[in-house]
Amino acid sequence: MSTFSGLNSALSALYAQRRALDITGQNVANVNTEGYSRQRVELSPVENVTEPARYSLSTGVGDGVRITGVTRLHNEFMTNRTRSEHGLNEYLQAHKTVYANIEQALGEPSDSGLQAQLSEYWSAWSDVANRPGDTSARTALLSRANTVAGTMRTTRANLGELYTATREQLGADVNVVNQTTAGIADLNARISLAGVAGMPTNELSDKRDQLVLRLSELTGATARTRPDGSTDVLLAGAVIVQGDTVRQLEAVGSPTVDGRAAAPPQVQFVGGAVASITNGKIASRLEALTKTIPDAVQGLDNVAGLLVSAVNAQHAQGFDITVVPPSTVPTPVQGGAFFSGTDARTIGVAISDPSKVAASSTAVNPFQGDNAIAMADLAKEPNGADVRYRNFVVDTGIAAQTINRRADAQQVISDDVTSAEQAESGVSLDEEMTNMLQFQRAYEAAAKVISVVDTTLDTLINMKR
Repeated sequence: MSTFSGLNSALSALYAQRRALDITGQNVANVNTEGYSRQRVELSPVENVTEPARYSLSTGVGDGVRITGVTRLHNEFMTNRTRSEHGLNEYLQAHKTVYANIEQALGEPSDSGLQAQLSEYWSAWSDVANRPGDTSARTALLSRANTVAGTMRTTRANLGELYTATREQLGADVNVVNQTTAGIADLNARISLAGVAGMPTNELSDKRDQLVLRLSELTGATARTRPDGSTDVLLAGAVIVQGDTVRQLEAVGSPTVDGRAAAPPQVQFVGGAVASITNGKIASRLEALTKTIPDAVQGLDNVAGLLVSAVNAQHAQGFDITVVPPSTVPTPVQGGAFFSGTDARTIGVAISDPSKVAASSTAVNPFQGDNAIAMADLAKEPNGADVRYRNFVVDTGIAAQTINRRADAQQVISDDVTSAEQAESGVSLDEEMTNMLQFQRAYEAAAKVISVVDTTLDTLINMKR
């Protein structure tokens, strides 16, 4: 190696180590940037001449160092697993929230919940049985019946509002998906163009991976990398992003729980094809709209319908203490409907006059309370409204508990996978500080080589004077 080639080798070392220091500074600057993957300069020696020639010789020493690229330290396998675990975690966390809202709407167990109100309602029938001629006992009975009906209507309305809110959230989430896919397609185009021009794409790739992760959290989407550096995104095998091309989604279906049968909620590609979404937050929204909330509404409606039919059937077998003016003597009339409506949305108390309460089972003596006793005994029916409601609440609680446990376990898994990915691709300040010292010393050594070569050249030149 000649003296001048030594200068060239040292100069290449200066360039390489300075570039390495620049990349280290970039890593340190982005230590707290979400989704940033640390980068590393790839160096390789400049090879010496290896092909022999008749009149040329080589000393066998290379010509320095060159930068072959800047590598983004990114593990595709870990990234894909993180997307999968995050999608499942978002699904479970969203469903956990749905069950929490349902339990809040039911308000059980509670001293003021529907179960307690039903118990007070049946106790009121016992009070009427003990004092069939007491107007205050009958008035108290109607008051407690109105409380039960009002609570059922309110609970039903709360569940309906939960459905409507979830439907709105579904639409908002689909809009976010469309914005995210558009961003991925734009980054794909920029990455492909930069790759053709030989420009670095590491930061663009980080941004795109963050968007893909967000899409996985919403829909459980998967991704595959193409040879040109762009990424395709798929929903259960259906391509939603291909290069810079995007397929838009839309949410359709009734905004109310009562209209879901005629217009079931679903997510579809613009144009009509149904999108298969089995994971992520949107999958939870769809399950809540098609099963979880409707099942809760149906369970409450069944309780209300059973209560209405059982009470009305028993009430129709009794007689009231109606007084027809101008007479002051009761003229017993067989009991009519005690409750109106057929479900929790329409249930109400059909009578407002206490004398219309059919407490007696005979028209001969309307002041007997035997029909009121039979009415109170409905609370003990093994297939009655009380048992049905308790089973409904228990089933809801068990389902909520199951989801809560799964969500808590999945949160731990998701956090562990994220930590593992960060350990591979995240920035470690200790490592970067070590690299910084290494590159600094290498830079100083290269500068020293230049200084020594300069001194040598100066000595050689002075020798000829």
